[in-house]
Amino acid sequence: MRASDDDAPAPAAPAWRRSFALLAKLAFMAAALWLVARHLDLPALGRTLRQARPGWLVLAAALFTLSKLISSVRLNTFFRAVGIQLTERYNLRLYWLGMFYNLFLPGGIGGDGYKVYLLGKEFPGRRGLIFRALLLDRLSGMLALLVLLLALLAVVPAIELRAAGALALPAWWRAVPLALIPLGLALSYVLGRWGFGEFRSAFGRTSWEALGVQGAQVLCAWALLAALGAANGPVLPYLLVFLASSIAAVLPLTVGGLGARELTFLYGAQAFALSAPVAVSVSVLFYVITALVSLVGALVKVERVRPD
Repeated sequence: MRASDDDAPAPAAPAWRRSFALLAKLAFMAAALWLVARHLDLPALGRTLRQARPGWLVLAAALFTLSKLISSVRLNTFFRAVGIQLTERYNLRLYWLGMFYNLFLPGGIGGDGYKVYLLGKEFPGRRGLIFRALLLDRLSGMLALLVLLLALLAVVPAIELRAAGALALPAWWRAVPLALIPLGLALSYVLGRWGFGEFRSAFGRTSWEALGVQGAQVLCAWALLAALGAANGPVLPYLLVFLASSIAAVLPLTVGGLGARELTFLYGAQAFALSAPVAVSVSVLFYVITALVSLVGALVKVERVRPD
């Protein structure tokens, strides 16, 4: 299945449908935050956040920024695989502007929609390929999340799984997530060649870049735990919940992922018998870092493409 260069963009959804989708996302976000507030000791959350160590927060922000730099390179790898030649500098500026839009704007008028619009003008008749590159970029990130989630699940200590109620697992159960990793990678490769064959030359490099992106964000979460003084305890369950929350935040349920990530952290903390104030503090701090780094995009000016 190959996209033709003559693909036209899909017609825009009616205004009432876009408004309804936005209201639904805002309602879900408000309900999620209300549930978090209802089941959380808010004074304890405030004390936990106030005790965060600045040096570790700076490291967390640096690791998050690194993840976005790698992510920008990965997207440009997909673009170049289909002949959309962008300089790394131009692509990075466009990527950062898209981060700003993705954080504060919903759905099709967010950062990805802007990239399709702008690059569609620079590369007439190639909007279909641009859209597919952006879609594949997101899918590769989701695959890397699942790989890291399965890998962490395979090494988390049994005593920490027992806290989550996993009491009757057989001794060989760890082989299951380990076996799912190569099977999932093989299946994704086959499906990628079938559905995104024009990007085939980029699959190998972008797979490693996707793991680099998610790995840097896992280290960012570890730095946040260290900032909160929780890095000497059971770290792996927190990181498992972090990866699960990243998957929840990708789903188009809220604006900017706010609410979905916090709710996942709350219930994950309950499942693993973790500190709920610490877990939700990691989520809040990660969102603040995301917002601050993304705000740089408001200062970015994107000029016309100047290929290498």
